[in-house]
Amino acid sequence: MRERNLSLFCAILTILIVHLNVANSFKLSRSSSTEQDQLKGHKKAGFTPAPHLPERKSGLLVEFEPCSPGIRCVPPIQCPAHVNLNTEEKPKPCELPGSGHGLCCTTGQNHTAMKPENHHHLHHHGVKEVSLAELLKEAKNQLDGMHHSAMLTKANRIEPGNPEFAHHSLFQGSVKDRMKINARMERAMQEVIASRMFREREDISVRDFQLNNFDGELVGATLQQDCQYQDAPCPGRARRYRLPDGTCNNPLPGRTSWGSAMTPHERLLPPAYVDGVWQPRMVSVTGQPLLSTRDISRFVFPDVDRPHATYNLMVMQFGQFLAHDVTQTASITNRDGSPISCCAGDGTRPLPPAQSSFACLPIPISPDDEFYSQFNQRCMNFVRSAIAPNCRLGAARQIDRVTHYLDGSPIYGSDEQTEANLRAFEGGRLRVFNDFGRDLLPLSNDRQLCGQILPGSPCFQAGDTRVNQIISITAVHIVFMREHNRVATILAQLNPHWSDDLLFVEAKRIVVAELQHISYKEYLPLIIGSQTMTKFDLNVRPNGYSNDYNLDVNAAVTSEFITAAFRFGHSTVDGVFRTFNEVIDIPDVFFNPARLLQRSFFDDILITMTTQAMQEVDSSVTNGLSQFLFRGTNPFGLDLVAINLQRARDHGLRTYNEYLELTGSRKIVNFADLGPEIASRLQRAYASPDDIELWVGGLLEAAQTNALLGPTFADIIGDQFSRFRRGDRYFYEHGPNTNPGAFTPNQLAQVKRTSLARLLCDNSDGILLRAHQPNALLLPTAAGNEPLSCTGDAIPRMDLSAWREN
Repeated sequence: MRERNLSLFCAILTILIVHLNVANSFKLSRSSSTEQDQLKGHKKAGFTPAPHLPERKSGLLVEFEPCSPGIRCVPPIQCPAHVNLNTEEKPKPCELPGSGHGLCCTTGQNHTAMKPENHHHLHHHGVKEVSLAELLKEAKNQLDGMHHSAMLTKANRIEPGNPEFAHHSLFQGSVKDRMKINARMERAMQEVIASRMFREREDISVRDFQLNNFDGELVGATLQQDCQYQDAPCPGRARRYRLPDGTCNNPLPGRTSWGSAMTPHERLLPPAYVDGVWQPRMVSVTGQPLLSTRDISRFVFPDVDRPHATYNLMVMQFGQFLAHDVTQTASITNRDGSPISCCAGDGTRPLPPAQSSFACLPIPISPDDEFYSQFNQRCMNFVRSAIAPNCRLGAARQIDRVTHYLDGSPIYGSDEQTEANLRAFEGGRLRVFNDFGRDLLPLSNDRQLCGQILPGSPCFQAGDTRVNQIISITAVHIVFMREHNRVATILAQLNPHWSDDLLFVEAKRIVVAELQHISYKEYLPLIIGSQTMTKFDLNVRPNGYSNDYNLDVNAAVTSEFITAAFRFGHSTVDGVFRTFNEVIDIPDVFFNPARLLQRSFFDDILITMTTQAMQEVDSSVTNGLSQFLFRGTNPFGLDLVAINLQRARDHGLRTYNEYLELTGSRKIVNFADLGPEIASRLQRAYASPDDIELWVGGLLEAAQTNALLGPTFADIIGDQFSRFRRGDRYFYEHGPNTNPGAFTPNQLAQVKRTSLARLLCDNSDGILLRAHQPNALLLPTAAGNEPLSCTGDAIPRMDLSAWREN
């Protein structure tokens, strides 16, 4: 009987497999039939379970003892020192409620348990300050020489119309902003040069340098005064409203700049710089040179169409909006702010070292590249990210131009001047461009960027310089601008005695709370799943305030989060928008938001994003990003996959296997561990499984139950969103004992009634969008997600009368 049942089961399974294969063959409609045959198995690789990776849960057979009093049980990723400790020093395992094993952590988020007696010092004899001053003076002289050489390369200018010029323009802030970045970059480079000289002269191992196992503080040095920005001046009494630049969030001395704009990224693991300071890893563990990131893009990430069954494009677009809220890195520029060229003007070769800037890390293009060889391109421009002063000798860290908090930076900016430029100074509202009765974002005075594609095309202005990057993110910016003005208008009706300033900051506080609530209630559970939400204690509290604020948690984004894990969305981008009236190739709407001036297009693009499926997270990226990124009027553009991987090398990210160890998983030992179908492609791209980069390995992992992502990316994102709430005193759920601007219980309950669907309903033009599915991140075909009327309360709405002053 058991044999008969088994035979029946196998027969049914065979039928299902055949059916799935047939179904998949029809989904590959955007590739030729030959390509379909070659890529059908490859595309599925991201969903093949990795057989050699262990189950993360401790399981029913193992029961760990609780941690000692005063010691927290945390996910392994939040105790990174465990990968650097000896066996006898490693923390003991513990049970995380309902979500697998953790570690009884005593080292916090430090990379190692420090041992002062083994530290190296900045001198062998004499006064430390004198030795350090001499070191920094020598470093400055070297830097001046490097700048002189860089000046000689300025003849190789990047002109408007070039894809790299558009890329550079994305991050072109104000003159004041550029001057501030350049000044900090100057100090940071002195530290880099001094660190290299110091490590070599003191004969400190690269590993000790990576782990900061030496005394490298700049106490008494000439650069110490430049480090005072790390402790921002704050009033003695806590402010009710967060500051635009993120300072004074943490009230403790020495921490008042944590998470603020112009401060560096943090790291989950020490950087993989081969000199321990800033030299990127370019050699395999086998000793061979690493392949060009463009070649890895070609071999591993073809364009194959595989729509997600239930998630729509708004998942991708809302994720990009969140990414822009918490990070914006800036490439190093010439001292006058002009972009650096690392390739010959015609792209036929990288510039030789004598003609190249120290900031260059160009991406070689192979002569047999099936796409770029058509245009005789052999070099893709790539300039390294600007770095921030560490105020100590050690490894470089990249600077973040915006606040690290989820605080609406794309809406309001990350400094007082930008916020002021966006305000109407009337009724607490933001400035708008009135387009025949419709409120759009104010027009930008900089017409050069959008005019590259269509002469005279408008550019819009918002709190983030990337607002015009693609028309879909411009639309999301409009939604949040309108929501601010809608809230401010109702508050003014409820409280006519309130000033413009009070109306503005109260409306901002509410809109930021809505953004945070949607992120944790709707977006994050879909991305990382319920198990990871529980593991990192990220679920929205059903009632009352949260009590998880921690003065010791820095909310700053980690390089791993923003340079790898949160770039998973690039795999989910579809190559086209299928609107009511046309099919739009996405390269045609980079820096070209002019369609938003058409009467019905705003509603049309919102409906498109919430009814068109996004692509699966896997080893496929649309050619719109991997060949035509920012192409403008050119026949070719940049390759975002190659740029992602090169940026990871620039930032010193370690390999995928090392992050498996960090998160408590077994390392992969052969390429087939990431799926047998992808093994041959990985073997073509990497000499060893130990070379696989984090972004590649993370995308190829099988998705966890009820999640979009596999365990490694889920853990990195879960850790980061834990930092966002536990390290943000103004987080919307924190009560008055923590948050000086806490909502009343009734106000907080109203905030928790909001949803992305409600925001889309309230801020559309109402021309085409008059009903919406209640979960705006799922397709309307998903069970229980049929569209509901935008009028009335079928989709719950926030009652702003809770803010009426008696």
